[in-house]
Amino acid sequence: MRLILRTVVFVFVAAALAAAIPQVRRSVLGGVGQYLAESDAPGEADLLAVDGESTFAGAIKTADLYRAHATPAVAVFVLRKNAIDNALRERRVVIPDIGDVLEQLGVPKHAIARFPVNDVGTTETTEALAGWSRANPTGRVVVVVGPSHGRRYRRALRRLWPQGHPEPRVVVTQYALFRAGDWWQSRTTVREGLVEIEKLGLDYLRHPWPSR
Repeated sequence: MRLILRTVVFVFVAAALAAAIPQVRRSVLGGVGQYLAESDAPGEADLLAVDGESTFAGAIKTADLYRAHATPAVAVFVLRKNAIDNALRERRVVIPDIGDVLEQLGVPKHAIARFPVNDVGTTETTEALAGWSRANPTGRVVVVVGPSHGRRYRRALRRLWPQGHPEPRVVVTQYALFRAGDWWQSRTTVREGLVEIEKLGLDYLRHPWPSR
């Protein structure tokens, strides 16, 4: 609790300084961006996955990694069919998913594995990947996420990861609109950054101990 209180005080002091002094503001907010965008080094993997929330920016990075490392399988998360999908299908409307985009980016169809989920958020996708690891104890996993999401996704994934299995790697995509060095200068990315700061803070409150 003492550590949490010190962290809250630090955040408020840093915010006050950042608002008052432009040079400090750039330094503090840039540091916050770097903190959010924690990323592992990519490497060889048995399963390369793209986080559903990173959308096309994640797909581009995933295709780059596939070409660089020739991963056997690429996982994409697709929402289970609902009433909206049924209505569109009746009208012969076909909406491409991330897997279709990956095919256009050069990932062969046979390498794409679609993981059905009810939601493409952190909770369901990390649970799905941890389930894959339990079924494949020696399998190595690399996950591509949006840069604002790097640290929080990594924490959530490692909490669920089976003990003794190869540790997953979380890699952020450089193609997203969110950039650590200037995320606060755009209305779109400042909103994204503030939401992620709030979610990461809640994650630390709920799980104060470091993830494995």
